[in-house]
Amino acid sequence: MAVRFILCDSRTRVRVRLSGPGCGCLRMGALIAALWLAVAAPARAAPPPTVPSPPAAPPSSALSARHGSSADELALLTAELARATSRGTAAALEVGLEQARLRPLSPTTRLLLRRAQGHLAAGKPVDAVEDLDDALVLQPDAAILWRDRAQARLAARDLDGAVTDLGVALQHDDHDAVAWQVLSTVEEQRGDWQAAYRAWQHVMVLDPMTEGGRAHGEKLHLRAYGQPT
Repeated sequence: MAVRFILCDSRTRVRVRLSGPGCGCLRMGALIAALWLAVAAPARAAPPPTVPSPPAAPPSSALSARHGSSADELALLTAELARATSRGTAAALEVGLEQARLRPLSPTTRLLLRRAQGHLAAGKPVDAVEDLDDALVLQPDAAILWRDRAQARLAARDLDGAVTDLGVALQHDDHDAVAWQVLSTVEEQRGDWQAAYRAWQHVMVLDPMTEGGRAHGEKLHLRAYGQPT
């Protein structure tokens, strides 16, 4: 008996020719061999499976998470400041609140803010206002930038501009005792003693242990209404 395998295509087609006695059993063996060749070859040629890499989280998601944690921290520290019973405790909480308000700022915004603070310390409030103009272009929702520009405008004697900036700052963050304190100072400079006293009342609610708070409130009330509280 002679068995001849004719391979037309090693991957797909195998033809087997059998002759001689006992070809029935051999025909089955040849068929199995052909099926093995047809299945095994593609399996060897198949590329290894690849595991897709997880998609990168968009930058905004990290920013939102950071902003959310800062908001929670602000709420917690604000509540603790309102309950503080000593000046030392209040001072530590005031520092923590400022840090929490600064945390969402980008590195570029922080650089502009430091420049503004440097110009203000050097007696150049107009330059400080310009630095904060640029910072607000980058992060217009940052209440602390509006508050700090109001302070720079106050130093530059732009009282109306300072009031406008403080209005925006307090719209974003009405629990900022420093913003209310600056507003009270601006209203004093404008000669509106009742407005100055009302703003100071907010300071005392948010930060009752503020340095000299009660005495200053008494002075403002006397100027506003002509009598002590």
